[in-house]
This record gives sequence, structure tokens and C-alpha cells, in this order.
Amino acid sequence: MSVDHLISVALGVIMFSIGTSLMIDDFKRVFQYPKALTVGLILQMLFLPLFAFGFCLLLPISNELKMGIVILSLCPGGATSNFINYLLDLKTALSVSLTIINSVLILFTIPLGYKFFSSFFTSNSAQLSLPFATTFVSIFLVILVPVILGIAFRQMFPQLVKRISKPLKYVSTALLGIIFTIKIFAGEDQGGSGILMEEMLIIFPIILFIHLATMFFSYLFSKSIKIEQFRALTISIEVGLQNTTLALLITSVYLTNNEMSKPSVVYAMFSFFSTFLFGYILKQRLIKN
Repeated sequence: MSVDHLISVALGVIMFSIGTSLMIDDFKRVFQYPKALTVGLILQMLFLPLFAFGFCLLLPISNELKMGIVILSLCPGGATSNFINYLLDLKTALSVSLTIINSVLILFTIPLGYKFFSSFFTSNSAQLSLPFATTFVSIFLVILVPVILGIAFRQMFPQLVKRISKPLKYVSTALLGIIFTIKIFAGEDQGGSGILMEEMLIIFPIILFIHLATMFFSYLFSKSIKIEQFRALTISIEVGLQNTTLALLITSVYLTNNEMSKPSVVYAMFSFFSTFLFGYILKQRLIKN
């Protein structure tokens, strides 16, 4: 079994465990009150890329690094952001709904965003396209089907799900650790990104600022327009965690540009932990208040 297949299977198991924490009514509530869903999509798909672009315009770094940051901002989080919301017992149905919808939208927003932003940062604004069939199958098999099976399993065996809910979280966490390990070693076998420590020290504070600033803004903005606080926190986590696998696929494989891939490599090193910590600390403060 290839590395990609192993990762897909592990993600499928994680999404199944997330599904066991959900009921059909959870998704009904998301679409009955679509304000949080709409705001979440706008913040993910428009605000974040535009914020990253505007900030990059001010930075004294290479245009390739700027483009790498912008491409990363165009790749909204997938199963990992769902998993963080699941671990924190937030609005997981909202998180999964955002992931499913934005996974379809990126087929259009990434090529359009790339063409627009590359006209500012590179001399090459050529067309970029994502394989529709591959992306759709990935959404269907890795995200949608396991979630549906998890919901069905909870419906059929509610008592069993209660007993295994905590062990499932431990197993899912271990699987996520395995995924990160596989990605790290697979990257090294392929020669890595060639990133130097000096470059990491330049890229890290830039990426961290964008990461934290957009999470804080998304949470505060969502609350300011009367979105319930845990939904607002769910939205901020969705905005904060980007899909580094997709960003690396675009920069390293489709564009074959090692320099552009460096922001995604640096981001992948810390983003899961910083996003989880942000969500955990803020949730504890909300509970106390």
C-alpha cells in the first residue's frame, strides 16, 4: 500500500470517528440557520487570501515566497480542522459542512485566485487547474462516506458509541500522529524542500502572524454579528488551519517551484498545535465566563 493510500485510510477512520459524534439533526441545524455557514465560507474563501495578499505586499521578501504564502491561504483546511473541532467538542457539523462545501469551491477559487495574485508577484500568470475527478473522489471517499457511516453507526448502536467515544478520540489522535510522521519521512525520502534555517526564521513569524491574526479576527467578527460563541470559535479554527498537503501539491507538483513550497513546509510544522491551543484556551475562557 502506498503512502497516499495509507494516509487516505487513516483520514477515513478519523472522519468515521467524527461521524459517530454527530446526528442528522446537527446538519439540519447548520442549514436551518445558515448565517454561521455563510460567514465561515466568506472568511475562509475571501477574507483570508485577501489579508495574506495585502500583508505580503508590505513584506521585503522574494515574490516567490509571497506567492507561496498566498497559495497556502487559498487552500482551506480539510479533515484536520474537522478533527480539532471534534477534539474540542465544538460545532463539528458546521466544521464538516464547511469542509465539504469549500472542497468543491476550491476547484474554482484556487485557479482564479492563482491567476489574479500571480499577476502581482510573478511574471507567469498561466492557467492553473485542479483535477475535478480526483478532487471529487477524495471528498466523497475520504470525508463524506466515512462521516455518513459514522452517523449511521451511532444511530444503530448508540450505547456502544457512548462506551467507545473516548477510545475513538485516542485512536484518532494516534492516527493523526502517524499521518504527520508518514508525511515527514515521505518528504525526506523525496529530498525535502531544501529549506534553510535562516529561511525558516524569516518565514515563521510571517506565517504565524497571519495564522493568529486571522483566527482572532474571524472569532471577533463572528461574535460581533451575533453568531453564537462556540460557532464563532469553530469558524475561527476553520479559517486558521490551512490544507498544507494541497498547498504543497500545487507548489511542488503542479508549479514545480520549490521556493513557493517553503511557506507551506514551515506552516505544517506548527499549525495543528497552535490551532488546537488557540481553540482550547479560548474555549476554557468562554466556559469560565
